[in-house]
Amino acid sequence: MLLLKRANELLADNQLREAEFMFKAVLKENQKNGPALFGLGRICMRLEEYDSAIYYLKRACEYLPKMLDPLFALADAFIEAGSPVDAKTVLEYTLTVAQHNSQAHYQLGQFYLDHGFIDNARRTFEKGITCPKGAVTAFMLYELVQIAPKANLDGYLTPLHELLNEYDNNRLKVVVYYALAKCCHRLDDFNQAFDYFKLANSTQLEYCDFRTEYMQPFFDSIKAHCNSDFFQSPNDKVKTTFVPTFILGLPRTGSTLLEQMLIQHSNIGSMGESTVISDKLVPFLMHRSESAFPECLQNLTTSVLDHCRALYIDEVKKHRVGEQTVINKLPANFQNIGLIYKLFPEARIIHLTRSFNATAWSVFSNHFAENEPYFCSLSEFQLYAQYHDDTMHHFKAMVPRSIYSLSYEDLLDDPTMQIRKVLNFMYQDFQPQCLEFHKARHKVHTLSKSQVRQPINQAPRSNWRHYEKLMSQLLPAQNTE
Repeated sequence: MLLLKRANELLADNQLREAEFMFKAVLKENQKNGPALFGLGRICMRLEEYDSAIYYLKRACEYLPKMLDPLFALADAFIEAGSPVDAKTVLEYTLTVAQHNSQAHYQLGQFYLDHGFIDNARRTFEKGITCPKGAVTAFMLYELVQIAPKANLDGYLTPLHELLNEYDNNRLKVVVYYALAKCCHRLDDFNQAFDYFKLANSTQLEYCDFRTEYMQPFFDSIKAHCNSDFFQSPNDKVKTTFVPTFILGLPRTGSTLLEQMLIQHSNIGSMGESTVISDKLVPFLMHRSESAFPECLQNLTTSVLDHCRALYIDEVKKHRVGEQTVINKLPANFQNIGLIYKLFPEARIIHLTRSFNATAWSVFSNHFAENEPYFCSLSEFQLYAQYHDDTMHHFKAMVPRSIYSLSYEDLLDDPTMQIRKVLNFMYQDFQPQCLEFHKARHKVHTLSKSQVRQPINQAPRSNWRHYEKLMSQLLPAQNTE
């Protein structure tokens, strides 16, 4: 037992190899030790070795029949391994053995929601909120107030207010505030909705340990290092089996909608919002050069770039994307355009834009899990948007032929024409199924996951107008539309 305890402590400290050694030592004594098998499964998940994770987690579930966490982990492993049907089977089984467990309802409901089974998700969440309350109850109500029929909304107000009194954790209260705000918005009580949105944002802002203005030197440095000399220096001749494509810009500018439309094309796949550049490539460059980003972009040798390309291609393989064109839709990759261009000179970069007011309101009215100041303050977001606009203006001047700008409003107004233009930029012919995106069942794990299951409508471009005067209270120097 002491060995198992120490292994779990090492795992908690992310000392994976040491933890793996100890878990395997436990298994040498007892091959049916469920906690050790579970520990090895979790290690494999962190190492992104999903097939091995499935092997260990299946065995852990066998020897820990009364525990739900191994089942949840197994479902996650199946999803990461590209087997959503198996994940669905695991989660539905979990619910049969834990019918009164709110977490079991939440996990299955989220699976349904991510894969476009909206009615199934709603029914699962409805049953889940009748279970003994827990932290996930707030998250289930948060989803319900957005996907349930309008006639049901009044019934959610009381349980949401009860949660405010029961939760001591302000982070959970933030979720409840957002849920109340969205509920009031759909009930056309816009003044009350704004008060809850404001409360949600101000509470979350307290958890932010920096302010957006601190980022100005970073963006100035990007422009200074990725200058004309940087781009005019000779590029490596690169041959890849796919065309790397990046959808980027500010958050809430339509990246999920565009991605879902494009991946209906037979030659286009996506690795979602992959952070491989910031999580793997940049740390390698920083370690190699012993300097911070973007200083580490200086003196990029062929061998260094080859290693970075290999890391990126490995990530594509892990996502099991085999199409001719591979999308990475992480909005924040606008910061990495210089590195992207050096890695893949033929990469296609699609820059999404949207009116400032609509974008700012969409950010302000949605709950982001990350505690970034520009996600929970209109004034902070305005400053971040200025940094973004300046940075994109710089890169467009440097590599104009590599960047295609697309307005979200134009995409809503004339999706057929705009998708044709985007596909032409991506060297692909138009395929009509791109306009049938809402019928697909691809996994969507962003804030827009329920919106993209519906045909295009014009509501997103005008929702902010209900709050125009109220927004000006928090954003005196408000931009024009």
